[in-house]
Amino acid sequence: MRWKVNDTPSAHERLEQLGPRALSDAELVAVLLGPTAGTNNVRDAALRLLDEKPLTEIAWASPEDLQQVAGLGRARAAALVAAFELGRRGAWAPPKRGERLQDPARVYELLRDVAHADREQFHVVLLDVRCRLIKSVKVSEGSLTQCPVAPRDVLREPLRAGAHSVIFVHNHPSGSPDPSAEDHELTERLRAASELIGVMARDHVIVATGGYYSFLEAGRWRR
Repeated sequence: MRWKVNDTPSAHERLEQLGPRALSDAELVAVLLGPTAGTNNVRDAALRLLDEKPLTEIAWASPEDLQQVAGLGRARAAALVAAFELGRRGAWAPPKRGERLQDPARVYELLRDVAHADREQFHVVLLDVRCRLIKSVKVSEGSLTQCPVAPRDVLREPLRAGAHSVIFVHNHPSGSPDPSAEDHELTERLRAASELIGVMARDHVIVATGGYYSFLEAGRWRR
């Protein structure tokens, strides 16, 4: 493809000619937004979007959130959400049922989407006698800073499913996975309750956009 002198190539043209790695964030977003429609220029919409939200936030935004940006209607917001989800599915391989799950990093991969939730959630991961994944279950959802849980709620599904052991997981919407004093206290209460009913508690993993914290990995967990 040849461009005329003084012509500015579109993001679509630059993608075809140079490949995706040569494009800026704004150009890549413009390609996803589709063709220009009248005065609603995709380049302007892309620049507005990136000016209002960092790319890491856009990647996890809901269609409703994206539609608050001028120039992004339902179709364009849906296209962005779908594109980021496809990208995650292509690059992210979370553990599947039957995989041995002993590495906290794999627990983080299993519940990476929870790390980006805007409210605290508490999940329990169920394992069989060989530490193979049975499933993960969301126990509760709270506010930005807390998610009250009771041992009976956390351990109800492991007992019902006949799980041999469990891993506790919750997120920190603040972005930092560092445990609070309350997290330490909750961990001990859940460990004690698990031991009482004969379910082995293997770890408590806190997930956040800034990574994860494993009580076992940090040496705060008795084997």
